[in-house]
Amino acid sequence: MKRLIYLDRLKVFMTALVVLHHTAIIYGGSGSWSYYEHQDNIAVNTLLTIFTAVNQSFFMGLFFFISGFVTPASYDRQGVSRFLKARLFRFGIPLLFFMLVIAPLLRYVATGYKGSLGKFIKEEVILHPLRGIIEFAIGPLWYLVALLLFFTGYAGFRLLINGKLRSEPLALTPHLVACYVVTVTAANFIVRLVYPVGTEVLNLQLAYFPAYIGLFMAGIAAYRGNWLQQLTADAARKWKWTAIILIVLMIAGMALGGAMEGDISLFMGGMHWQAAFYSIIDPLMGLGISYALLVWFRERWNGPANRLTGWLAANAFLVYIIHAFFVTYTAFALRFLAWSPIVKFVLVGCAAVMLSYTAASLIRRIPGVKKVV
Repeated sequence: MKRLIYLDRLKVFMTALVVLHHTAIIYGGSGSWSYYEHQDNIAVNTLLTIFTAVNQSFFMGLFFFISGFVTPASYDRQGVSRFLKARLFRFGIPLLFFMLVIAPLLRYVATGYKGSLGKFIKEEVILHPLRGIIEFAIGPLWYLVALLLFFTGYAGFRLLINGKLRSEPLALTPHLVACYVVTVTAANFIVRLVYPVGTEVLNLQLAYFPAYIGLFMAGIAAYRGNWLQQLTADAARKWKWTAIILIVLMIAGMALGGAMEGDISLFMGGMHWQAAFYSIIDPLMGLGISYALLVWFRERWNGPANRLTGWLAANAFLVYIIHAFFVTYTAFALRFLAWSPIVKFVLVGCAAVMLSYTAASLIRRIPGVKKVV
């Protein structure tokens, strides 16, 4: 399989967006994080919540789509045993590193520990070294856990069909897209009756998994059916404007549903029109933004790799793994600055991106690290 440079660059963009997304949560955006500086500023909280809601609609789903896209070629090349072992190695080591090293450091800030960091490490970390594993404290690395589950499911499917793939790949048609939207919308609403947005099972928010599963499967079908080359600039423009309209509708719906008063709980799940509204608009908006981004990066960012973009792409995976530390501790270091939350969001977010990339580049120089990340 020929490497698609624009997908690497798209992943770099989304990795930076993940860092900014989690920074936004600290300063008032909707979501869960280990440290907060929320203020009673409805305008700021609303603006950052819109930012996180728009991100949530597409960026992780697009990660799953790209992961699905590269899965069949890897499986075909390696076979089931090597395929699963390689992914367990590549993802299992970062998960252990996060639980054993990063999670305890985040807990220092999250628990509001009054003593020094050194004292915390001595009293809490050294005495309870496996606490992160016992609590399964994986933070944003839930994505790797989900991928391991999806890869296992794919391997099981390939074993079940015993090499007998469809003679003709699945075609990308308007009917198929409509089926995806209807299925994910219905599944969103049903799942959120039991597991509202924000509810976690083994650190997985099942409320968003209908789209994640659908997009991972779509990535697999896209590889088999050469879908990425079938995406057109004309359709991308239509999806772009559709997404913009949907963002405006989402803001209006949030206002009508009481979100501007600071309560978004009705949108998160249950027998409410707000929950149905969010279940519908979320996958549609995500599909529109994803389509537009895939085409834009294919058309504008598909040139030969250069030193900078190659460096960014090579370090992006490790940035995802370690960024939680830099986001949290940069914000924590600036907690006494009485600046606007928006200013601090921009400052901390940009600093965390640069620090994460710098650290990732240095860590990858350690012998053996590149074999994993």
